[in-house]
This record gives sequence, C-alpha cells and structure tokens, in this order.
Amino acid sequence: MKNGPESNNICIVKRVFLVICFIVSFTAPPAGALTQIDVNPISTPDGAVILIIDGLGSSYIYPEITPYALDGAIIEKPVVRNISMLSDQGLRVLNVLTPSTEGENGHSVIVTGNSGATPAMVAYTDATIYDIAHKNGYFTLAILEKGDIPEILAEQDVVVHDLTTSINDPQMEVIVNSQYESQYESLQTSITEILEINAESAPVYVEQHPEGSIERYYAYNCWAMDTTIEVLDLMHESYPEQKFILTVNVGAVDTAGLYRRSEGYADTIEDLDIMIGDLYERTKENDLALILTSDHGMTFQSADGRGGSKSDQYASQPEVLRIPFIVTSKNLNNELLEGEFGQQDIAPTILSVLDLPDEMRFTNGRSLASKGYVNFKVILPETGTVTIYKGNEMIADAMGDDSYVFYGLEQNSQYNIRVKTAEEPDRILERTVFSDADHVIRFDSTPDVSKGSGDADQKGTRRTIGSVLIVLINLAGLGIIFRLIKK
Repeated sequence: MKNGPESNNICIVKRVFLVICFIVSFTAPPAGALTQIDVNPISTPDGAVILIIDGLGSSYIYPEITPYALDGAIIEKPVVRNISMLSDQGLRVLNVLTPSTEGENGHSVIVTGNSGATPAMVAYTDATIYDIAHKNGYFTLAILEKGDIPEILAEQDVVVHDLTTSINDPQMEVIVNSQYESQYESLQTSITEILEINAESAPVYVEQHPEGSIERYYAYNCWAMDTTIEVLDLMHESYPEQKFILTVNVGAVDTAGLYRRSEGYADTIEDLDIMIGDLYERTKENDLALILTSDHGMTFQSADGRGGSKSDQYASQPEVLRIPFIVTSKNLNNELLEGEFGQQDIAPTILSVLDLPDEMRFTNGRSLASKGYVNFKVILPETGTVTIYKGNEMIADAMGDDSYVFYGLEQNSQYNIRVKTAEEPDRILERTVFSDADHVIRFDSTPDVSKGSGDADQKGTRRTIGSVLIVLINLAGLGIIFRLIKK
C-alpha cells in the first residue's frame, strides 16, 4: 500500500485525536454514578398510564361538587361508576385548579410541574417527567388525539397523534423519535407496528356512524382506548421487565362540550367511563399506576347551551378551572385529599408514585402522594460517604459515590444526614430533613466560614481553569483536523 499525502494526513489526525483524549482524561473531573440503598422494602409499580381527558372538569364527576351554567342553572351530571370506583381505590384530590385554560399550556403544566409552563419550557433538558423517566431507563410512548404540541411529541420514544384533531376526519400519524441499541430494537419495532396498524383503522372507527351523530364522539374516544389496551397487552406479554410511561389523550369529551351542548358532554363522559373500567383492570393486572386528569374543564351558557373554556366569559368559571386528579397504584394509600392544590402538583406526584426522587428543572409543584414511606436522593459535590440518623439511631450508611438514593424511609419523621467528602474527610456536613415527601438533598461545596475560604476558592478556580482548558484543547484539535481534511 502506498503512503501518499492522504494516508499521512489520516495518521496525523489519529495522533491529534489520541493526544486530545489523553489530555481530557487527566483534566476532566471524575464522573459519578448513582448508588441505590434499600432502607426498607418498597413496592414500586412497573410503569404508569397517564389518561388526560381533554376538557373534563371535576365539577361533573366529583360527588361533592355541583356544576352551574353561566346563567346559574344546575347542569345535570353524568353517571360515572368506574371513575367513582377509581376514587375509592387510590388518591383523589378534591380541589385542583389549572392555571391556564389554554390546552397547550395545560398539557405543559402537567408534564413539567411548573404553573407558568408554556410549550417552550417543555423542550428544555430535564424539564419534564419524561426526561426524568428516560434517565432512569423508562420507555415513553403516547397516544394523543389532542394535546399533541411538537414539544411533547418530541419527548416520546414512539407516539401516534391526530394531525387534524377532527372527529369526522381523523388522520393519525406515527412518529419514532429514538433509535435504540440492539436490545431495544424489538420493542421499538413492535410498538411502532401496532400504532401504525391502529392509525390506519381510526377513520373506520368513526365512519361507521353518521356524521354529526353522538356515536362518532364515542367512536373517537374508543379508538384511543382500544389502542391503549393493545399497547398494554404487548408490553405485559412481550416486554414485562421494561418500565414505561404511556400518555393517552382522549379528545371527544372536549369537542362534545363545544358542539353537543351539556347533554352531549355528559353522554360522552358516560360512554368513556365504561371504557375506563377496562383500562383500570388492565393497569391493575399489569402492576401499573393509573393517573386520571385533564388539561382544563368546561362550562355552559345555560342548561341546554353550548360549552366553552377559553373566552373571557368562560375562562374564570370554577367549572373550567377545576380539573380531576385521581391516582391508583399499589404503593399509594387510599385517600381523599382536601385543600387547595394546582395542576403543577401532578408531575411531582407522578414521579413520587414511580419512586423517582429526581427534580424537574422548573417545577414549583409538590408531590401529593402518600405512600407510607419516602425516598431521599442525596447529591454530593464529590465522592464521599453519607450516613442517615433518626435520633441517635443510624438508619443507613453508604460510601464510594457522589450520588445516592435511599429508598423506604419512614414518612413524617425527622432525619439527620451527615456527609464526609473524600477530599475533606475530617469535615462533616450536616442537614436535617423532615420526611413529609420525597426529597432531593444537595450538599454544595460552600466553604466552612470558620476554616476560611482559601481551599474552596482554589478548588473552584482549578475546576474553572480545567473546564476552560478542555474547551480550548478540543477547539484547537478540531481546527487542526478540519484543516488537514481540507488539504
């Protein structure tokens, strides 16, 4: 083989690359892992189904609340035996308010846990429940008739959504966002095949009923629920070890409120309630959590008038602002939670139910889950040891890492957390935490004032200089490579 200019350039490129890797390996800070400690046994579900019933107000399904029209007339409520049964099997939050009656914002709040969320916020790193789920090995998929903003579509590994959001002309599209390594290729392919087959069948569901009939509304919801059951059966039978979050948006209740008046709204809720019974049984059999909620509610002009949610005359009404929040899971206590809560509390609660004690980037919500235990995630500035005390009793001890999760701590107790880092083993950092909910506890590298700040400042300076050097070395190396390639 001849050694011409091109082969010489390739050799130089390889050498430059090896030098860069060598320098980075010595200047980059060591990467930490995550150590998990079971303080007591816990019972975590294998995943979750998040059912978002677009436009469903809790005023119409909660027995404690009476819905009124704008003119003061009482609206007749649907009969919802299965939803009522869910309420008795888990957590039901009586008064949850949405901060925005815009559907896009409502869905953004649900997945980010931020009361001021917009679609743009969803796109940020570590901003959603899906980001946290992915970091913990979860597969995310969705079946969305509404609520299919591009940012939420991009958060799913596989998703099917309606391009038209039209009951008369549904056009379902399947999107695959991730290409998996070999061990996940079969899962991705299987899910995609089911969704593509069902996407083609969506028009058939509605076209068997006359246009404008209430049965078309039922059929539209039925398509989403049938597809959901098929996906759950596949995951249970073929991929029982894979944890996942399936988000489902059924859209016909909202549309019925807008175009079929209060009677059609109630009838569509009643029909959907029958299907929710089957969904609950599947989630229970498959060891999954089921979360039922909505983006916003609905109110009506009169007892037989049309409904609305967005315009000024509707948006401030309690029937629009109140949304349902019901959760069933094997690790939850049965509870009716009273008080004032917000839509932003949904995302932290979902993470807590799944025993994922991580913080979303922008959340200002709080977990409402009562599990009988809590989990602590402890994050250190560097490798160190963590010891947890309850009174004088040592509950747990771990070492050799910079991040730890302690599962199964007793709820509503006071714990003292003591930390020693590898660089300063004689210095003890302490934090007292009340275990009312799951917590992320961060120990930063703030210097001990009594010892002066010189050492900490020097460490910070060294880290900054190291980071800058890494960037400069990479840029220089890339510049050399590009110049050689051009030649």
